[in-house]
Amino acid sequence: MSRWQKIASQNDIDELLNFYVGFHDSCLVSANYRSGAFVDEKGAMGNGDADQHELLVVFHSQWKPRIELCFTGLRQFHLAGWQDNYFCDIFGAHLSFYDSLLPGTPSRVIVWSDNESFDVQNLASAIHEPSDTYIVANALKWRVIDKQ
Repeated sequence: MSRWQKIASQNDIDELLNFYVGFHDSCLVSANYRSGAFVDEKGAMGNGDADQHELLVVFHSQWKPRIELCFTGLRQFHLAGWQDNYFCDIFGAHLSFYDSLLPGTPSRVIVWSDNESFDVQNLASAIHEPSDTYIVANALKWRVIDKQ
């Protein structure tokens, strides 16, 4: 596996999107969420801090090596699974920073979606198809992986 590369600027976003061809002809293979929450031996609840809320997402591509994205400080995650009459392949992804999208710290978050036309201001709250997968987090890093 290669080293983690942090996404801290628009240039970092552009580099990832250029490397992975905008996620064109890729698919989300797996997602692993860890909250950092626990119950200790005395029954006390530990909530974990923001950085312990972590989502690891693996992608395969028809053209590029497999990659893993690591979202820390996970704020929201919507996963669209099987959808009738729709394929799971991604034609283009959205990846952008947003300021003051959510209350709290930090004020800047990063948003990834499997729809390059994704609009954070136009989210439907009803259950419907087709539906977009999207992830909102405090931070993002990525790496090339060997297998998964």
